[in-house]
Amino acid sequence: MRRKTRLLGLALSALLAFGAGPAFAQKQTLKMAYWAGPSHHMVQTLEAWAKTVQEASGGNLTIEVDKAPLSKPDGQYDIVKNGVRDLAWHVPGYTAGRFDLFQAPELPFLCPSATVCSPVLWRWYAKHGLAAKEFTDATLVTTFTTGPFHIHLSKPARTLEEIRALKIRVAGASVAVAKALDWSVATLPATEAYESLQRGVVDGTVFPWEAVNSFRLNELAKFHLEVPGGLLTSTFMIVGNTKAIDNLTPANKAGFLKASGEAGSALLGKYWDAADERGRADAKQRGHTLETLAAAELDKWLPLLGATTEEWLKRAKAKGVDGPALLDDLKQMIKAVSK
Repeated sequence: MRRKTRLLGLALSALLAFGAGPAFAQKQTLKMAYWAGPSHHMVQTLEAWAKTVQEASGGNLTIEVDKAPLSKPDGQYDIVKNGVRDLAWHVPGYTAGRFDLFQAPELPFLCPSATVCSPVLWRWYAKHGLAAKEFTDATLVTTFTTGPFHIHLSKPARTLEEIRALKIRVAGASVAVAKALDWSVATLPATEAYESLQRGVVDGTVFPWEAVNSFRLNELAKFHLEVPGGLLTSTFMIVGNTKAIDNLTPANKAGFLKASGEAGSALLGKYWDAADERGRADAKQRGHTLETLAAAELDKWLPLLGATTEEWLKRAKAKGVDGPALLDDLKQMIKAVSK
């Protein structure tokens, strides 16, 4: 029988009312999968989130993050679904077609920062009950986004025509953008970005600023073309094995819920933006060239990028929801928080 889809947080008040006393105190551990490598800022970011879980549980619930990947990025969700790990940081863009609604904030020029969009994504997704359509075999724990994506190159390119003459690494959310702009691409996961640049397989990649540090791209990509408003954003999720979460004591589950949901989103978004700032500052310190896409050039890109929104709306319709209304509400929520 299929497990009932749930969105964490709905039962928080009830859980806090029971099992908060010493009689229920029990040490428990949740094991979490990780894929990005030891240099990635998410090592420290996930540790920071895990600390808030431990504190909220009174020190009784520990999240133990793997030291090395058990699977490639596209396999993280299955690790949790199949019970190999209790939690995982998953990139929905690597499992195309499964989390189309969740990925709405990835559209071009929509998200100004991870601090703004991470908690908005949680609230918007919960408000419209979208987990019921996309989470049938695991539990959504918390949500977050990257900051805006820009173009990081091993050689200068300032126009669409110049970029089309290059080979650009893309994956996940950036695939649709590259298709709309008619780029020549190599579709490779983030973990292969450094090697593909080093070997000359690609001339550049699209990433938020944090990646120039997290994947050591600052050693190879020394020309950075910033796109006003952000070329796109990537959405992320922490997912949990439903049985593992249900097996927590009431007190530990209450602490877990308290540190997850919107609270977890806010923390993870804030840490991501800090990593973006460090990445950009590092590029400047190394003497890299940072330029902004010219306004006249951006005007050429805008009508082409409209295809990404049209594609999302088609997928939303296929899932039986009112895509235009959902997208409009998301934009309004982002706008309200951005003021």
